[in-house]
Amino acid sequence: MAGVVYRFDNGPVLRHMGRLALLGRQHFAAARREIGETMLANVQDALHEQKLFDGQPMPQSKAAIARKGKTLIAKGHLRDSYVYQLTADGVEVGSNRVYAAIHHFGGKAGRGLRVTLPARPVLGMTEATERQIGDYLVAEIRKAQA
Repeated sequence: MAGVVYRFDNGPVLRHMGRLALLGRQHFAAARREIGETMLANVQDALHEQKLFDGQPMPQSKAAIARKGKTLIAKGHLRDSYVYQLTADGVEVGSNRVYAAIHHFGGKAGRGLRVTLPARPVLGMTEATERQIGDYLVAEIRKAQA
């Protein structure tokens, strides 16, 4: 190459990443808990504000309209079923309620599958959430360097 050349040596970066990997899963437990708590808060906010995870208005259900209440939180069982758990590879967030999937993805439901429910995803990732999670991870990496 002629002219001015700048050479980037990725060796130091790779060595640093290797050191971070050696810190193990426990070091990032605090960041993973923050991620789980953030995702749960986002679900709670979405249900309370009657919005989907991406901020779009939640389609109201006929049942909610009839009872003059909120969609998906008549008794709060679905809302309260969302939890997170730390895993070996990261964090999982979700609900163990069988009907959570049909409300999230939409589809046929009820006796004889005669009712079609629209998708009402309250669990998801937005750019703002990605940035927030990135901030948690960067902060954890900074702590690891100290």
